[in-house]
Amino acid sequence: MLASFARALREANIPISQSELNDAAEALTIIPVEDRESFRDSLLATMIKDPTHREVFLRLFDLFFPQAVLEGLTPNGLPEDENGRDRDEGSDDELRNDVYQALRDEDDARLSELIRRAVQRFGGVERGRAVSGVYYTYRTLRQLDSEAMLRALLDADLDGEVGPSQGGDSFRQRLHREAAERRLAVLKARVSEEVTRNLVADRGAEAVARTLALSLPEDIDIVHASRDELARLQRAMTPLAHKLASRLARRHRSHREAALDLRRTMRSALSSGGVPIELSFRPPHRSRPEIMLLADISGSVASFARFTMQLVFAMATQFSKVRSFVFIDSIDEVTEYFGGGRDINDALRLVNTKAKVVWLDGHSDYGHAFSGFNERFGDSVTKRTSVIICGDARNNYHEARVEMLSAVRLQAKQIYWLNPEPRSYWNTGDSVIGRYAEACDGVFECRTLRQLEEFVSNVL
Repeated sequence: MLASFARALREANIPISQSELNDAAEALTIIPVEDRESFRDSLLATMIKDPTHREVFLRLFDLFFPQAVLEGLTPNGLPEDENGRDRDEGSDDELRNDVYQALRDEDDARLSELIRRAVQRFGGVERGRAVSGVYYTYRTLRQLDSEAMLRALLDADLDGEVGPSQGGDSFRQRLHREAAERRLAVLKARVSEEVTRNLVADRGAEAVARTLALSLPEDIDIVHASRDELARLQRAMTPLAHKLASRLARRHRSHREAALDLRRTMRSALSSGGVPIELSFRPPHRSRPEIMLLADISGSVASFARFTMQLVFAMATQFSKVRSFVFIDSIDEVTEYFGGGRDINDALRLVNTKAKVVWLDGHSDYGHAFSGFNERFGDSVTKRTSVIICGDARNNYHEARVEMLSAVRLQAKQIYWLNPEPRSYWNTGDSVIGRYAEACDGVFECRTLRQLEEFVSNVL
């Protein structure tokens, strides 16, 4: 089972080495598996190196090692009769009412038993189907009428106090609502767990894991991420920035190592009969690059621009200078918003509210933006400047004005373009990325934090 668990983690892109798997197996000779919390923590300590991978680990752990299995209990549900219905002959309404009562009274043991019956009766789990069980969970909750349960909990009289529907101060009402919503969340989570338990009993944990489509924060498509996924990405940014900054610092130090000066060494060796007893080195010279970041913040790629700016400024100490510009159909510099130790979220809020990026109609016009950059900021570009452009190059059929970007390239050290669209979409419709690529040193598909990390690590 442990080997299957490690295989599922690897399929979710969590790196697990053989030595780490051996360490986990060794830990289990000391930690009793019946102590589920200690068992989980020992696997977590030996197999997970990145804190952003913890969430996926926990979901897979619950899948492979549910409490019932660790206690040696059968994973099967309650016995069924020949019609597939549980032996309790109570009506559907009685079952709904029992679930509500257990939820209101916070009777955990009773709630678990009732949820098993509810999933068996309402879920309609079909054996052998390769599905994640989302629909079965939805169907069970719909039949239980979870929204009606929430309303009933909100109207309930807690501890003899006045309920929200009968008046009372707003603070007490808010506490009451939060308590009701928390109980409903417990119900939804328990139903989902029970559905998953049934699927695992039918098809096995590995088969179910493949249907969950679990993704690490660094593999989430930034442009199409949901609100919860964006929150996961935000939590992953700080450790990623620290890791990349450390990596760049090591590279700068290695480049600063003095190179052998062969001419001076051989000249010095003449005094010792041609034997180079003392080596001579050239004085180290390695200047950190200047970065100019030009980011399209139109609606389609705004979230990608946000994370790119955040990452670059989090690593600002590894560059001699960082300047940031944003554009839609006009361009504006926003470097000052990131100074003075300002919180990154406050800085991004200023970018969204104060930057002057609309010239005509508020639709992306790369040609006009590049022309404005050349006119206003072109003199600041030097042979030490690396220009990074973030955008999908969808120009809304405006004039591309590639010559404006070529003019920047003549002055800059290098120009790189990060495109958050899949490569298969490039040069379709109003995309002109192929034309702009002629003026760039490299054009990269960059849809995820993993791809952004690879760019920083391998190119900058």
